[in-house]
Amino acid sequence: MKRLSGLKTVVTGASKGIGRAIALAYAAEGAEVAVTARTSAALDEVVAALAAQGCTAVRLVWDIAAVSEAEACLAEAKRRLGGLDVLVNNAGVIRGNAEHPVADAEALWDYTMDVNLKGLYFACQGAAQVMQAQKHGVIINLASDAGFRGAPNPYCISKWGVVGFTRGLAQQLAPHGVRVCGIAPGPVATEMMGWQPGQSMTSPGLPLGRYALPEEVARVAVFLASADAVAVYGESIVLNSGNP
Repeated sequence: MKRLSGLKTVVTGASKGIGRAIALAYAAEGAEVAVTARTSAALDEVVAALAAQGCTAVRLVWDIAAVSEAEACLAEAKRRLGGLDVLVNNAGVIRGNAEHPVADAEALWDYTMDVNLKGLYFACQGAAQVMQAQKHGVIINLASDAGFRGAPNPYCISKWGVVGFTRGLAQQLAPHGVRVCGIAPGPVATEMMGWQPGQSMTSPGLPLGRYALPEEVARVAVFLASADAVAVYGESIVLNSGNP
């Protein structure tokens, strides 16, 4: 029996890295999957990979930082999937890039918070409205092990906020049959971490001796979405290769 059979799931930031791995893992466990990214073209590869697994994915263009889009995008996902059982808030940024250049410290702060915390907050709000009404659902927020360490930079502050918000939202939604929990990865072999395919994964500073794989994070996301995690509320599971 597949652990997520028939579940209607949405994975944000699913075009690559951890989000892509979660979408593929969910499909392999029998879920129906909606994948999101800022552009349709960014989703081409993951949609093709899902099709190769026999999963016809719903493709949604959604810039998580555009909070006015959250409710409509989730409503569209629900309509096209025929329901909404699981939301995985994976979309996130560490710093500016070529598509979103960051010119100064204030711009970096705004960009990071808009995606990592503000966008996540309103995505949760939209999903919570649906899930409270139907009396079931799971929200999984991707934080970071950096969210458990105080640090004076926007990324760590945003992830600290995700950890705290996840715990508070879990308390609020638990009486309505909705579970909220999180995953807090450490160094993972993804483009966002600066890792490129073919590069060494070894990291002598980590007790594991290497970066974690996106697929290893995805296995935790499968567990949290499944009935096996029925008693997990508000916790952000740290998956950081022993990173001190």
